[in-house]
Amino acid sequence: MNNPAPSKNPSFGRLVVVVALAAHLFPGISAAQQSELSPYSRYGFGLIGQLHAPSYAGLGGMETTMLNGYQFHPNNPASATYLNQTTFQASGIGNQIQLKQGDASATAAYGSPGPLGIVVKRNNGKNALILNLSPYSNSGYSISRSDTHDGIGLANEQYEGNGGLTAMNIGWARVFKGSKFVRAGGDSIRIQNNALHLGIQSHYIFGQISRVSTLDIIDPTFLDHRSRFTAQHRSVSATAGLVYDQLLHVRYDDRGDFEQSVSLRVGGVFTPSTNLHSSLASIDETTQTLGGIPVPLDTAFSSERLNYRARMPRTLSLGSSVHFDRNNGMRIAAGIEYKTSAWGAVASKFAPEMQADGLEWMAAESVHLGLQFNPGNPEQRHPTWGKTTYRLGLNRQHQPYSVNGHQVQTQAITGGFTLPLVGSRSLSRLHFGTEIGERTTQAGALEETFVRFHIGVSLMPFFKNNWLIPRLYD
Repeated sequence: MNNPAPSKNPSFGRLVVVVALAAHLFPGISAAQQSELSPYSRYGFGLIGQLHAPSYAGLGGMETTMLNGYQFHPNNPASATYLNQTTFQASGIGNQIQLKQGDASATAAYGSPGPLGIVVKRNNGKNALILNLSPYSNSGYSISRSDTHDGIGLANEQYEGNGGLTAMNIGWARVFKGSKFVRAGGDSIRIQNNALHLGIQSHYIFGQISRVSTLDIIDPTFLDHRSRFTAQHRSVSATAGLVYDQLLHVRYDDRGDFEQSVSLRVGGVFTPSTNLHSSLASIDETTQTLGGIPVPLDTAFSSERLNYRARMPRTLSLGSSVHFDRNNGMRIAAGIEYKTSAWGAVASKFAPEMQADGLEWMAAESVHLGLQFNPGNPEQRHPTWGKTTYRLGLNRQHQPYSVNGHQVQTQAITGGFTLPLVGSRSLSRLHFGTEIGERTTQAGALEETFVRFHIGVSLMPFFKNNWLIPRLYD
C-alpha cells in the first residue's frame, strides 16, 4: 500500500489544530532572516511589511508624509532630508502572540531585530546619503495535528518554516526650498513658503525561506514521509520618494514674533516592478522515525533550479497630512495614507512551489491613519516628558494571499512616543512604539491576536562635533 503524502499547505478547516510554537531569534538582520510565529506566514514570501521603525510603527505604519527630524523611514528616501544632521538609528522588536481556533489555543513571546541604518547629512544641509537594512518579509511557524486515515490509522502531521527577506537600501535625497515675504508687525520678513523633498534609493531584496512537512504514521509497519523546500530569493529595483510641503497660513503679532501656522503635506513612494531571481530546491523522501528522529531511507522526488526568473510587483503609496504649529512649541499633525502592491499581476510568473491548492495571489492593500502631537510649553512641564512627541495610529492591511477565497487581513491600533536622550547634549532620541492587533481570514478560521513593542534609538553628533562642516582655518 502506498504511503499518503502530507499536504504541503494544510487547511485549518474542521480539523483540530494544535499550534506548537518555538521562538526563532536570529543573530542579526544582515543575515536576511526575520522572526515570526504565525501560521499565516507559511504562504509565499511570508508576511510582508509587518515591521517598522518605532516612531512610524506608532503612526500605524505611515511612510509618506508624517515624517520627523529624528528618525528616517527606510521605505521612503525623501524622509532623509527631514533629519537635522547625520543620524544613526537602530531598533529591536518584542512580540507576544495568541493563536486560537475553536477550543485550541497557544501563546508565545519572541523578539526580532528592526531596521538599522545611517543617514549622512550636513547640519541643516540640503543633501543626504542613505544606508539602510530593514525587514521586508518574515516567515516562521510550527504546526502539528493528528488525524485518523483510512488504511493506516492514526498519523501525526508536522509543518515547520522559517526565514524571511531583507531590503538593503543605498540612496540619496535632496530638498528644494521656496520662500516669500509676509507682514510681521510693521515690517516684512522672509519665511519658507514651501519645500520639495526628493529621494531615490536602491531596493535590493535578498533572503531565504525554508519549509518542511512531515507525515509520521504511528503504525510502525508503514514508512513515514517528509517534504523539504528551500528558496533563496534576490531582486534589485529602485524606490523613489517625493514629499511636498505647502504653507497654508501663518500669523505674526505686532512685534513681529511668530504666533501660529498651518501647512499641508502630500507625498508618495513608488517602487516599479522588477525581476526576481530564485534558487529553488525541493526533495520528497521516505523516512523512518527512530528515537524521535526521522531518518531518510529513499528519495521519491528531487528538484533543483538555480536561477528561476519571476517578477516582483510594483508598489505605490500615497498620503497627505495637515500640520499645525504654535509659538509655545505645541505641534499637532494628522494624516492618512493608502498603499498597494500589484501581486496579482505577477503571480503567474512564480514557480509552482510558490503556488498551492486553495491559495490565490491578490493585490496587497493597506490604509493607515496617524496623529502626532507635542504638548508645548516644555519649560513649564517636566524637562523630559514636556519635550516628548506622542503618536497614535490605526491601520488595516490585506496580505497578497487569499486562502480558500478569503484574503489574509490584519488590523491594529498603534501608539508611541519619542523622548530626548537626556544628558547626550545632542539631538539624539529614544523611540517607543506599540501595536495591538489581530490577523485572520474569516469567521471560524485561525485567529491571531498580537502585541508588538518597538524600541529604538537615533544617535546624532555631540553639539560641538558637527560633522561635514568645513574648517574656517587650517
